[in-house]
Amino acid sequence: MAGGRKIVSGQLLVASHKQIATHHSLYCHLPFGILFGLFSFLATAAPSQEPSVPGQRAGVSSGEACIVEGQVVKSTTGEGLRRITVQMELVEPSRQVMPGEERQNRSATTDSNGHFLFNGLEPGRYVLTASGNGYPQQTYGQQGRRRRMKILVLSPGEHEKDIVFRLQPAGVITGTVSDEDGDPVVKAQVQVIRISHQGKRAQVVGSSGAQTDDRGEYRIFGLEPGQYIVVADYRRQEIRRIPASNDPGDDVYVRTFFPSTQDPSQATLVEVGAGDEVSSINLDLKLVHGVRVGGRLQCEGSATLPEGIYVSLTPRDSGFIGYPLGNYGTNVQDKSGYFEIHGVPPSSYYLSANWSDGKRQYYGRADIDVGNANLYGITLVMGSGIQLHGRFRTDSDAKLDFRSLTLFLQPSDNSARGGGAPVNADGTFVIENLYDGNYKLHARGFPEEYYVKSAKLGGIDVLDTDLTISHSHAVGQLEIILSLDGGRVDGTVLKGQKPFGYALVVLVPDPPLRNREELYSFKRSDSLGRFTMLGLPPGDFKLFAWEEPLDGINYYDFVKSYESRGTRVHIEERRQQNVQLEVIPADEEPKE
Repeated sequence: MAGGRKIVSGQLLVASHKQIATHHSLYCHLPFGILFGLFSFLATAAPSQEPSVPGQRAGVSSGEACIVEGQVVKSTTGEGLRRITVQMELVEPSRQVMPGEERQNRSATTDSNGHFLFNGLEPGRYVLTASGNGYPQQTYGQQGRRRRMKILVLSPGEHEKDIVFRLQPAGVITGTVSDEDGDPVVKAQVQVIRISHQGKRAQVVGSSGAQTDDRGEYRIFGLEPGQYIVVADYRRQEIRRIPASNDPGDDVYVRTFFPSTQDPSQATLVEVGAGDEVSSINLDLKLVHGVRVGGRLQCEGSATLPEGIYVSLTPRDSGFIGYPLGNYGTNVQDKSGYFEIHGVPPSSYYLSANWSDGKRQYYGRADIDVGNANLYGITLVMGSGIQLHGRFRTDSDAKLDFRSLTLFLQPSDNSARGGGAPVNADGTFVIENLYDGNYKLHARGFPEEYYVKSAKLGGIDVLDTDLTISHSHAVGQLEIILSLDGGRVDGTVLKGQKPFGYALVVLVPDPPLRNREELYSFKRSDSLGRFTMLGLPPGDFKLFAWEEPLDGINYYDFVKSYESRGTRVHIEERRQQNVQLEVIPADEEPKE
């Protein structure tokens, strides 16, 4: 793909209904939020809690006030569920919103029959959710794992009586953990990790855990539908086998992924449906010879290290973004900085430590390979962070308030530390306390008419690749160019031959760039089915339009099921084009 890119952040394309609200300046530029960041196209406002039967809201006339009532039932039996929290989120009022006006969300609790009631609602478009008492959250209209949802449209004075949530019970995973002799392992730690894929990498989106009982059995409940990796770990402190006289290491159990592999890439995904109890997810722990890793921690300059700084070993093969597993570590034992980590299985690790003296932060990291013999004599030097200076500018004479921009560098592996900075009025910024490593660039806050045309660090393009920060090389200055020369797409969403309003329109890059979340753009068609996307980077894309918003969707995987429904567009700088999209119906099943 030629040309520039939009640099954004966030967990890869895990979108929610908040993407499609009417916050104009964020339509095409997804907001910052590393690891935990979800796309959010709704003006931020804290929800306000209300009693079970809320009173009429101020500012809503009695003739226009709406009422919504319904019931929450258990999907398997139809019985009403009490003490379930139902929330209503006003995503678009029917009236004009005044500048600075907050949109207050509403909540109610079901009674003993599962009934709920909202009074005094203003007309508009709402999203409803229900959750509580161990039931995973469900959005009104949600159909299966695809999480389709419905927008509830309330006209002035309307009384909606037929809202029904059929909550599906949570899933359960059970199994056993055994040792090398087939005996049960008591007090082993078992985790189930729900994942979503970012291309070839797995992103953790949720986890839960439990400890095995006296029979080596575990039961993990309250699970949402999805795919899970199951991993067991056991650190036995009370038993130590007698080592050989020339090797004072400890035999240890290593973390094990179902169905009993130490390699996370070989783990079998466990599929859990709503209300499923998936049993016999059994793991066999392997006993290996653990060695000792020792050395000294030092700090650059004249800084004196206090005792107790934690030194950790993180497996380099974790395989999950931002979620390292199988860590080992210890505290520095004395003022000389000496540390010794016991019971370390053979593998490749990051050895790291950090400390702050109240004025400066210090961090050190080294790549080490642990074999079958003890490893001593390591010197880990903690240094102060690196400053990265840079500047945003435009490729035209257009004036832009750069203070609305923010910048973040996301580490490309689990052990590095990221950093961010606000941007000054003249476009300059300084990111403090960066350390040796590779990073991905993320920015937000610029108007949708702009896109990031280029980003260079010391004259080297870092827009399409990682940028490298190192104490051993001069960092240089980061120059980021924003351009008003992006492409534009105007379109209409149709259902049959008629315009279809409030559809979710998604611009998706063609392979092999489909896993580049910064190249996706989202818009919602207006009441006449019209939409406009501005500031688009040059390249080849497809446009999709869905009848209903999609909640919790990873679009990297999801669009594969609707590939034939996309409309091809080729984006060029300063080129405007018009398209018509046929909406994908809410009841259309994806092709698996």
